[in-house]
Amino acid sequence: MSTPRSPRRIWLYFAVPIGVAVAVTIGALGFFAEFSSRNVEYTIGADVPATGAVSVEVTVQRIDAATREMVLQVLVVPNGSFADQGQPEVPAQELVLDTSSLTSAPLTFRAHERITARELRIPMDGVVSFFPFDRYNADLYVGVDAAGAPAPVRLFVTDHDPGFVTQPISQQTGEGFVGSQLHVTRSRSTYILAWFQGIVMWLLGLSVLAGALYIVRHRLGLVWPALGWMAATLFALVGFRNAAPGLPPIGSLIDYCAFFWAEAIITLSLVLVLVKGVRQKA
Repeated sequence: MSTPRSPRRIWLYFAVPIGVAVAVTIGALGFFAEFSSRNVEYTIGADVPATGAVSVEVTVQRIDAATREMVLQVLVVPNGSFADQGQPEVPAQELVLDTSSLTSAPLTFRAHERITARELRIPMDGVVSFFPFDRYNADLYVGVDAAGAPAPVRLFVTDHDPGFVTQPISQQTGEGFVGSQLHVTRSRSTYILAWFQGIVMWLLGLSVLAGALYIVRHRLGLVWPALGWMAATLFALVGFRNAAPGLPPIGSLIDYCAFFWAEAIITLSLVLVLVKGVRQKA
């Protein structure tokens, strides 16, 4: 006769798929929450006068934390009397765009010629070694002259770098120019991955330490598979650490809080098992 299954074992068949479904649902909700909060266009500048204005669409393409630069794609869109026969991609007058970039000269767009997007780099202040809690600020300035005279300007800022969140925290407007200070932080997914890496490093280090203490306490000698596992974990952590988003430099906050400690614990555990095993065999 077959043995009836216990209620606890039957419950496992339902608990596992339910747990997986709940985990996937929470992950999907977190993804869409972050996606909706990042897919925002910020408008900076005064209202458009009746004669029209020059719109400057700025897209944050990439944050280079190592060089402390913000890479932007800039597209100038003339409106109203500044557009040639109502074409927003063709200026009726020569436009000169001055920016806060330290590596690019003012951009010139000739009258009656199609405007193309340009790439700009503006400097940021901040320290990447504080990863993942590093913060940056960048001053974005845009001034437009149309045929030598200041033109009304509106600035649109969109963030497209998945590893960072860029938000304007202040703005300045005047005749022919718009300025804003942009605040840059790590994205939520980067925070989650950094915390996960730190926890895994500690867990791996403590797991190796627990295995080493068990071998020494029970006088098992030189357990070569265990030594191989410890050595493999020691070198595997280096690659795992280098998988951190943006590859922060050695000596970052995550190293002092997790990586250095995990490597030290694993190394000492490996040496402890080796020394005790050799002394036991001698």
